[in-house]
Amino acid sequence: MKLTKIPIIGLIALTLLAGNAMATTKMSMDVKNAKVKELNKKCITCHLKENKSLVFQWENSPHAAAKEGQIACYNCHAADKGDQLGYDHEGAFIKTILTPNDCGYCHERESKEMTNSHHATAGEIMASLDNVLGEVICSMEDKADAVNGCWQCHGSIVKVMKDKKGNILKNEYKAVQIDPSTWPNTGIGRINPDGSKGSCMACHSKHSFRSSVARQPENCGKCHIGPDHPQKEIYEESKHGIAYYSAVREDAQNGMNILKQGTWVLGKDYYTAPTCSTCHMGSFIQLNGSVAQNTHNVGDRISWNLRAPISIHLNRVIFTDGTVADVPGDIPPQPGQKAKYKTYVLKQGKLKKVMAEKQVKSVLSWKQRRKNMMGVCKSCHGMQQVENFYKQFDALVITYNEKFAKPAKKLWSEMKKDGLVKGSLFHSDAGWAWWELWHHQGRRARHGAAMSGPDYTHWHGMYDVAHVFYFEYLPEIIRLAEEHGKTAKYKKIIDTLLDKPEHKWFKAGFGEEVEKMIKE
Repeated sequence: MKLTKIPIIGLIALTLLAGNAMATTKMSMDVKNAKVKELNKKCITCHLKENKSLVFQWENSPHAAAKEGQIACYNCHAADKGDQLGYDHEGAFIKTILTPNDCGYCHERESKEMTNSHHATAGEIMASLDNVLGEVICSMEDKADAVNGCWQCHGSIVKVMKDKKGNILKNEYKAVQIDPSTWPNTGIGRINPDGSKGSCMACHSKHSFRSSVARQPENCGKCHIGPDHPQKEIYEESKHGIAYYSAVREDAQNGMNILKQGTWVLGKDYYTAPTCSTCHMGSFIQLNGSVAQNTHNVGDRISWNLRAPISIHLNRVIFTDGTVADVPGDIPPQPGQKAKYKTYVLKQGKLKKVMAEKQVKSVLSWKQRRKNMMGVCKSCHGMQQVENFYKQFDALVITYNEKFAKPAKKLWSEMKKDGLVKGSLFHSDAGWAWWELWHHQGRRARHGAAMSGPDYTHWHGMYDVAHVFYFEYLPEIIRLAEEHGKTAKYKKIIDTLLDKPEHKWFKAGFGEEVEKMIKE
């Protein structure tokens, strides 16, 4: 029997949730309904034999202790008729995979915020060079590296399987068969069969779904770790991380109260140290004594894009049709204007980048985003310290941009135009050098400065940036220029670059005083 996969076709854009189509059913969410209660009891009785630990996780969850009535198996796993993931199971029509549309039935605000966040777009990596590394360079036809690596954090395009007649395939238990290369997957930008993006379980692990797990740095460390995004390692070396790991977890003097259920407010429930959740998402006591609302849009306090080859400020734009997107630029677009933004469409199971243009309804500018973050900072720091921190941070980002990234990118574009390099970045030593300069070393430096991690800013960051730039990238450009009869042109470009004050040391040395110090 020939198996095929269903491609999900449609615009993948940052949109508000549109109702609960193909989500948890209205009847299933009636916690007082006798039939629903009976189905829940039936599920639990059976799964105590099949998956005992799973049931224990749920028994000790906030769902099981809900004041309005227990939220159990059928409440969440019920499927609407017509849901392609739905199947009959022991007298109930259910589905295995849950999406933000399901969680949004009860957690509407959180689900909408997450859907409009950068987390929800993480699956767009599948249209990037990162994914080329995972799918092609590091894999065979089965894309095993991308499946087990990239997609487990960024998310897959979840696909059900069909036979050659287009019928959905089911296994011996009558459950819908899901393409094993796309699931299991809890990537935070997962693209789901119901059209939603994301997986709440990326942070709120099943089946306890405790917020106390999601707010701990180890949780973020599943993905924010490693040579190209080492936020967890940076946090651990920062004063914030030191304060956290040296504190007790309980509600005590110098305690984090990290296991508290429900709200967790800085300045009320804890005060010793911030976690990732504190700064990017958490509630805090404001100067006027009120509580700032938490958010599931992790970008609303971020003013720089520190991932890109060249950092640029980010503005969150809401368009008149409800679409939400990050629009880069030092000068944000204004309501009433039209603005272009990057989005993606799925065609034949592949994401394709496209540019869209729409009318702006409202804007959260990069300056407002920064103000949001500074509000958290002021819970523990004086205003001068906060402002001076941002001056230090901005200076590092600008240094990286102006001294290394912009010249390196310009040189790469010139080499492509002149035919010195062909194909992708990964087809030449010069391409690999440029890739690692911004994607690895440059990110480490910028994230290190953003999170007060001095070792990552310098030794794992700018030190490596400088070494690659001066002793790998530029020499390789000269070698390629000689190979292609362009020596004079590129020698002139590089000489002009190295004559600039910030690069002059390379040819002129450090001066007598510094040279003497080096010798000593």
